[in-house]
Amino acid sequence: MHTPLQVTPPHSFRSNPTPPPTGKKPRAITDITDIIKVIKRRQSGHCRITDPWARYPLSEGQYADLLQRVQSDDEVLWDYMNKKLRYDYIPVVKQLVFRMPTHLHEWVMNSVVEELRHQLRKLGAGHGASADFARAVNARGSPTLDFTKTGYGKHDPDAQFRHSKAQYPGVVIEVSYAQKRKDLGYLAEDYILGSDGNIRVVIGLDVEYNNSKKATLSVWRPGVVQNEAGEPELVARQTITNQIIRDDGGSPRKNDEVGLRLQLRDFATEALTGPDGLFTDPIYIPASTLCFYVEQAEQDMAMVKQNQGAVMETNRWVGKRRRQRTPPEELDDDREAKFQKIEDKVMAQAEENDSSYEAD
Repeated sequence: MHTPLQVTPPHSFRSNPTPPPTGKKPRAITDITDIIKVIKRRQSGHCRITDPWARYPLSEGQYADLLQRVQSDDEVLWDYMNKKLRYDYIPVVKQLVFRMPTHLHEWVMNSVVEELRHQLRKLGAGHGASADFARAVNARGSPTLDFTKTGYGKHDPDAQFRHSKAQYPGVVIEVSYAQKRKDLGYLAEDYILGSDGNIRVVIGLDVEYNNSKKATLSVWRPGVVQNEAGEPELVARQTITNQIIRDDGGSPRKNDEVGLRLQLRDFATEALTGPDGLFTDPIYIPASTLCFYVEQAEQDMAMVKQNQGAVMETNRWVGKRRRQRTPPEELDDDREAKFQKIEDKVMAQAEENDSSYEAD
């Protein structure tokens, strides 16, 4: 077995974000208690925040305190956070993020994952080393990648592919939109540096879903640069930057040289792939196909929203009955109003801090 890429521990290379100039208003601090209440509302299904990338300013110390409080005070909520709640902590920008992907972006992501799986299955149907390698790679959904101890946060990526003998996925996929777009580079950096370069490719698909029809592709890979002392440093290098696959008007990119180009070796650490000449089998999704996935997702979402999908014309029952609710599940009007005020407060604070941060 080959030795993996050896570099100085990546947490020694990341620079802290530039602080705001003296004299500007510092960013407000989010109340941990309010965050816990928002998590509880998500757990109960009463959360009215529908932002697919809901961000809250939180220092690393506050994030550690949040985890400590939930773990020690509420076993059920701690279990929910670890098993069901999709969230990220991005240390470099001191942001806690709750994920709630839209149907559009889920459909696009699923289409891309299925196409990659299809091409891996085709390679795996053959014989030889590449076929054996391809059969060992599988889509792993969105298991948590936790780099908290080394300073690169905690993340629940949209999708990932991992070799059965690898600790980390080789390929990570994120579908971005609106606010998430601003954080995509930070996510890619956390994945690559946090895994010591064992995550080989981070794919970012940015799909607008409001006024614009634009869709773009970005890709990050690990790289090694020399610092001023001549020492090697691991970096996250963006190899494709906002490559247009569909323009603002919805017209697809017609150049089929453009698209997502991978090799089989991208799906696992160098410890398993060895020299560059091995496992170079191409895996390619052209821009036209990516655009088709976006269009199909838009059509499917529109059909569901307009209630145009097929349903049974007649029912075999005369009524419907819910299960009986137990007292802990019931929230009275006063508590509902109180929780809603907390959510509004936290979201307003996050928006104020976000605009202040960008202005700096």
